[in-house]
Amino acid sequence: MAVLLAVNGLRKEFGTLTAVNDLSFTVNEGDIYGFLGQNGAGKSTTIRMLLTLIAPTAGSINIFGKSLHQHREEILSQIGAIIERPDLYKFMTAYDNLDLFARLSGLKPSRAQLMEQLDKVGLADRANSKAKTFSQGMKQRLGIAIALVHNPRLVVLDEPTNGLDPQGIAEMRAIIKDLSAVHGKTVMVSSHLLYEIEQMATRMIIIDKGKKVVEGTTAELFDPADTLVELETNDPEALQKIKGSPWNSHLQPGETLVFKIHAHQVPELAAALVAMDVPISNLYKKHSLETLFLSLTGAVRTSTNASQMVTAN
Repeated sequence: MAVLLAVNGLRKEFGTLTAVNDLSFTVNEGDIYGFLGQNGAGKSTTIRMLLTLIAPTAGSINIFGKSLHQHREEILSQIGAIIERPDLYKFMTAYDNLDLFARLSGLKPSRAQLMEQLDKVGLADRANSKAKTFSQGMKQRLGIAIALVHNPRLVVLDEPTNGLDPQGIAEMRAIIKDLSAVHGKTVMVSSHLLYEIEQMATRMIIIDKGKKVVEGTTAELFDPADTLVELETNDPEALQKIKGSPWNSHLQPGETLVFKIHAHQVPELAAALVAMDVPISNLYKKHSLETLFLSLTGAVRTSTNASQMVTAN
């Protein structure tokens, strides 16, 4: 697969602070590339260098096979981006916002073309509504429509789910996956929602203190033979029942009932628990990306909820 973005030895210093330190990674054409790191890890600084909002201290950035330093305007004309929250004209309609930004890009799209863009992000029926009436999720979707108006090859989204409720997060995830699968876009997504990145990214990188810790596909980063599965049950005798079964050898030490098994053994474990008369309130795989992230960065978990958020701006 062709490399669309190649970063080599990237470094950014702010006085005595080194925000990005010898960072190298590649994004392949067609990737949904997850960009993860703790607060202050250098994610936003890196993205701003990719968009030429700030200049690197050292290193090189090549996009579409060309040097960003030497071909800035040509390259940026093929990139769409949202940095945190989109800037919208709140007293203008969704359609007029999109039309204005298209013209600022030097385009003169037809109404049909603009409506097609709004339809891609599920806003065609709100084309004539003013942006001030939109929820945060709708504003984010309109921002993506604006980022796509010039049909870019690469889409860069910095924390696109910030401030969204669960429904808005699910809608954003569907849009991002659709951009890649249906519209053939390469998407780079910075996010602190580890579960969301695990759900949609084809490849990812974790950075810490400005340096790359690990990079690769989900299959490369996680061994299915080391899947952790947690059992929730209201049976006070569950532990004793499990200790008398072959599954005891998979039970991990600790206060919770966690098994370390191969991913394909999960249905077998569920069937065995039912056979042992252990009522199952919940049986779920613990998020492997979260476990990996915490072990590599030493991050402190901010929530014990299953959709875990780790502060990672």
